[in-house]
Amino acid sequence: MSRTTCFAIIVATLLSGLILWETARYARSVALDEIRTRSAYKLDLVVENLRGELAKYSFQPRLLASSTILTDALTQYPQASAIDRANSELERINEVTGARATYLMNKDGLTIAASNWSSDKPFVGSNFSFRPYFKEAMQGRLGRFSALGTTSGERGYYFAHPVRNADGIIGVVVVKMDVARLETAWRAIDDIILILDEEGIVFLSSRPEWRLNAISPLSAAAHQRLSETRRYAGEAHRELSFSRAPDSDIIEIGKIDAPSTSNRTKKYLAISAPMNEAGWRVLILADASGVAYLVQIALLVVGFMLASAVLASLNIYQRRRRLNERLELQEAAKAELGDKVRERTKDLSRAVARLRAEVSERQRAEEDLRRTQEELIQASKLSALGRLSAGLSHELNQPLTAIRNYAENARVFLSRNNTATADANLGSIVEMGERMSRIIRNLRTYARNEPVGSRPARLLQSIRDAIDLLQSELRSAGIEVTSDFTDDELMVIGGDVRLQQVFVNLISNAVDAMSNAPRRHLTVSVEPGTTDVTIAISDTGPGLRAKDMNRVFDPFFTTKEVGKGTGLGLSITYGIVNQFGGYIEAANNDDGGATFTVTLHRVESNREAAE
Repeated sequence: MSRTTCFAIIVATLLSGLILWETARYARSVALDEIRTRSAYKLDLVVENLRGELAKYSFQPRLLASSTILTDALTQYPQASAIDRANSELERINEVTGARATYLMNKDGLTIAASNWSSDKPFVGSNFSFRPYFKEAMQGRLGRFSALGTTSGERGYYFAHPVRNADGIIGVVVVKMDVARLETAWRAIDDIILILDEEGIVFLSSRPEWRLNAISPLSAAAHQRLSETRRYAGEAHRELSFSRAPDSDIIEIGKIDAPSTSNRTKKYLAISAPMNEAGWRVLILADASGVAYLVQIALLVVGFMLASAVLASLNIYQRRRRLNERLELQEAAKAELGDKVRERTKDLSRAVARLRAEVSERQRAEEDLRRTQEELIQASKLSALGRLSAGLSHELNQPLTAIRNYAENARVFLSRNNTATADANLGSIVEMGERMSRIIRNLRTYARNEPVGSRPARLLQSIRDAIDLLQSELRSAGIEVTSDFTDDELMVIGGDVRLQQVFVNLISNAVDAMSNAPRRHLTVSVEPGTTDVTIAISDTGPGLRAKDMNRVFDPFFTTKEVGKGTGLGLSITYGIVNQFGGYIEAANNDDGGATFTVTLHRVESNREAAE
């Protein structure tokens, strides 16, 4: 073997090794990036869901602190009648809000009234002055704290607000949120979800066996803080086996012992996000054990391609060497073997043609191999999208149902030659399709609330949208709807989404009021004025009781049965209308039923401005 050949083999070996190393590095990077992107998407959904759940209860202590019943209980303590009224009020409110517990403490931290006053383990008589949420509330702030209940032994998130009178802070009202139900929604997620407190202790987890355990050793100061606040009521904290891989390319991969299955470790990609307002850190652990498999597949594919290229090169080299030998023989016998030389030349030409054909065939094989590899990569991407589609099904279910309903209605109207209404339904289908596109394109933006502000909105479009959304409910309840508005260009100060919510709440309230009425008729009227527009929604229900007339917009007030209403619908509607600079009133009709009147500021439309 010549030096040139040896050098070529060494260079080819080194080049092949470099290609394989770069392939492994790139495949690992692509696989980790795909897992990281998917996990970040899931992390955003989990964080937004947690913030939404916490927001439902954060405002409740502030509302309760203004209750005269609770203020009287604190100032008249220990008068039994005042305490009994406070217990009953807290029990009623707790049933409406769905909180785990609601209780009232004096400024010494002694619980004097609670929603669970009649249970086996009531909070009444317990002193919780050691809790951080009590101390923060006594300083005039909203107290927040996650802990294990010292009385109930159940996990919860606590919101506390000071109760004031003319003399200052006289007590604290606390709402305990049940957090265990949050873990139920995580069962459908393949990845592991951990909610850590400030000390690194697992407060919530999709793995029940990991709860109340630490991901790293606790310091003496941490043990002291846990003891002072009795955060976990003396619960022992086992340290989970967390470690970081030394490979800098996968530094986010953690090795975690699987305590419920075996002592073997698995690799996870760890992605976290802080929730400073709650004192939490959200951690998602995505299974990264398949990365090595993907790298192996990539190495096999590239190795096969390299082997094919080497074999093709060797084949070409051998053929060229034999060709050179033939040329040397022909040159030596050229003088006496002229005829044979020509014949040999023809043979050589045919051999070169076959060689070129074989090279072309090899090239086509390599191109087929490349296309196959691309198809495999595309199939892998589609598989990942299929797994992600389960997380989007809930957000898309409502518009899909609406599209189906509109399509069915359109078919009925078309069969009746009612093309105008069918076209309107088809237009609604287009709008719902656009809404689904917006959900998929801007899911995170869609999850946030509409920003508060003064901007023009189409009034009649919002009313029609609300009626359309409730059309099925109206039809099933046998309610006839009458409306007298025609000016589509009528504009008011508001927001399209929140304005629609106002009319949905009012119409839904009217539907509930007429559930047992012998005559069910809903009237929606619009009276435009010079500066204001008045919208009246009237029903034929039993009307409002005189004693309830002044409380109908109060938070948590409801005339419905327990479990059928939160008492917040009309209160929220009242608040939205006030944000628009308008006002809402309720009154009984002379012939029965009730009327809710909304007054909004009018905005000059483009058509009116042109006139």
